[in-house]
Amino acid sequence: MKTRFIFFVILFVSATSFAQRIAILGAMTEEVELLQSQLKQAKTKEVLGFKFKTGKLNGKKVVLAETGIGKVNASIVTTLIIKHFSPKIVIFTGVAGAVNPDLNQGDILIGKRLSYHDYGRLTNDSLKFYPTRNPHTKQLNPQFFLSDSILIAVANEAAKGIELKKITSDSPQPRVSVGTIVTGDTFVASSVAVAGFSRNYQADATEMEGAVVAQICFQQNLPFLIIRSISDKANEAAPADFQTFKKVAADNSAILVKAIIKNLE
Repeated sequence: MKTRFIFFVILFVSATSFAQRIAILGAMTEEVELLQSQLKQAKTKEVLGFKFKTGKLNGKKVVLAETGIGKVNASIVTTLIIKHFSPKIVIFTGVAGAVNPDLNQGDILIGKRLSYHDYGRLTNDSLKFYPTRNPHTKQLNPQFFLSDSILIAVANEAAKGIELKKITSDSPQPRVSVGTIVTGDTFVASSVAVAGFSRNYQADATEMEGAVVAQICFQQNLPFLIIRSISDKANEAAPADFQTFKKVAADNSAILVKAIIKNLE
């Protein structure tokens, strides 16, 4: 009982320190529009052509931006939002393709570990995976970037009080789990690639921005959290499934993000 009490005291103090300004990013319009529609006292600031929305969400000061799809776009907007708005934490919300066969459309994966699946040395036989390098210190980054443990705990607690949208009326109720996400500049629609991600990274999902945000935040000593909801299985049916289910999946991710922000007090 004493240990549990200490945990929640730490959780409360840490969450309170996060509540100054929260940066929320999503790659596509569908991934940020639910949150944007509920922003109070909203104002827009444009930086280098990118639009950043500031205001309050669940009573907390936030800054919200759509990055665009892919690693370069995500890196630009993440850097700009850190430079111009000095957030205390960064949360990325959006959709992903499932690698873990236990994940279904509409389920949510809280990204505990993030890595790139397309960074390394490409030979005739294979891609040898390498960690990235910090350009300032010249030191190798870790192969996997770890989301902030306190934010993961807040997310798990927040998940207990939300109702996620079913992907179809007769689908099972979506579940929330924690796992590994791999990032690359490719929309994956290949069961062969999925098998490789599972074998090489023990990955649960794949997407196109998360590890970029994780790397930048890691190098800037900034707590981060990546939230993804499953839109497809990253297999040959992925292009059609993505179009069909991306909106519900994006909304589910946003629903959890709203609950996380509410709990950061």
